[in-house]
Amino acid sequence: MIKIKVIIPNAAMDRAILDDRERMLSAAVSAETVISVDCINNGPLAVESALDEVLAAPPVLEQAVEAEQDGFQAVVIYCFSDPGLAAVRQALKIPVVGPGQTSLALASLLGHRISVLTALAEGIPRLAMALRHFGLDMTRLASIRSMDTPVLNLREDESRTMAAVTERVGKAVEEDGAEVVVMGCLGLAGYGREAEQRFGVPVVDPAFVALSTAEMMVRLGLNHSRRTFPPKSLPGFKLA
Repeated sequence: MIKIKVIIPNAAMDRAILDDRERMLSAAVSAETVISVDCINNGPLAVESALDEVLAAPPVLEQAVEAEQDGFQAVVIYCFSDPGLAAVRQALKIPVVGPGQTSLALASLLGHRISVLTALAEGIPRLAMALRHFGLDMTRLASIRSMDTPVLNLREDESRTMAAVTERVGKAVEEDGAEVVVMGCLGLAGYGREAEQRFGVPVVDPAFVALSTAEMMVRLGLNHSRRTFPPKSLPGFKLA
C-alpha cells in the first residue's frame, strides 16, 4: 500500500470539500494507493499572487514534515504555483511533487506548442516567470489565457466553468496554434475532458498528473537528487 499526502495551500477549507477532492483524485492512482487530502491551517485562502505563494509556503512545509513523520511515502503540493517546493524537498526524504513543474514536463513530451490556462489575467506575468523557472523553452509557449475568474469561484458552477474552459482551449488551439493545453490552476481539475475531445489536443490536468507521478516515483523507488536538494533543517521543525 502506498500513502500519498496532498496538501492544498488554501486555508480554512471545509472537510466536505477536502473529502470530495480525495474521491476525485482516486481516479489518478491504483486501488491500493491511499490518498489523504488536507489544507493549510493558516495562510492565504487561495494562491493568486507572489505574496500568497510566500505566505503559503511555511504552513505547507510544516504539514509536509508532519506527513512524512506520519508514514506517508510522498507529498503533493496541490497548487500550480508549487509554493515551497524546493524547500520542502530539502526538508523531506520522501518524494515531493509539484503539479506545475510536473505537468509542464509532461506537456513538453506531448507536443511542441503549449498553451496554459490560468485563473486571473493579473496573474499572467507571474505565471510566465514561473513557466520559465519550470524549465519551459519559452519559444514553445503558444499563449497564456485567463479564465477571468478567482480561484475560489472556479468550482461554484461546474457546467459554466467547463464551458469557459472549452472556449479558452478552442481559442488557444485555433487562434494561438496550441498543440497541447495545460490547466494552469488546480481549481480547474477535471474540466478539460470536453475540450480535449472537441479539439483533438491533449489537455494536461496537473491534479491527476501530480498524483500519478507521486505514485510512480514511490513504486520505482525514485527520489529527488540530494545534490540538487541538499538536506536542510530549520529551528522549530522536527524534520525527518
